[in-house]
Amino acid sequence: MFIRPKEIIEILTKNLFIKRDDIVIEFGCGGGYFTALLAERCQKVYAVDILEDHLKETQELIDLYDFKNVVFLQADVKNLPYEYNFFDVVFISQILFQNEGYDKILDSALRIAKDGGVIIILEPYKKLKFINGNPIHYEFIQTYFKIKNKKIIFQKFFGDYYLIVAQK
Repeated sequence: MFIRPKEIIEILTKNLFIKRDDIVIEFGCGGGYFTALLAERCQKVYAVDILEDHLKETQELIDLYDFKNVVFLQADVKNLPYEYNFFDVVFISQILFQNEGYDKILDSALRIAKDGGVIIILEPYKKLKFINGNPIHYEFIQTYFKIKNKKIIFQKFFGDYYLIVAQK
């Protein structure tokens, strides 16, 4: 089953994990579907991707909708230039399973998330035929946040994916 971005963002908004005045960073903006939905609902969105082509694709979509509240950065999410405790929301969608050192990605998210802010993770929980990479086990994510003394405040399965919201 494919992800339905609008449904996911609506659930996150309804549960107040994403709010109008939030400053959000999206790790791995890809084609920009989540970026556009976040820009529609938040004060400001920082769209980050390591691939220039993904940023260009996202920029085209954002320009199409004439959103003025999106900042683009080509970077490795393990080494971001943002200060500690800067973002209300760190949104991580489908990049952990494509990278080695995903604990370093999560460490980066914790560093830049504000105290009381949330880290939202959307990842496949099984190997998918149409995507390269290996799933990051749901249990690993739960254990990671437990070790870091952070609370998982929401979790839900969507077909072949899981959604976790942890609070810093």
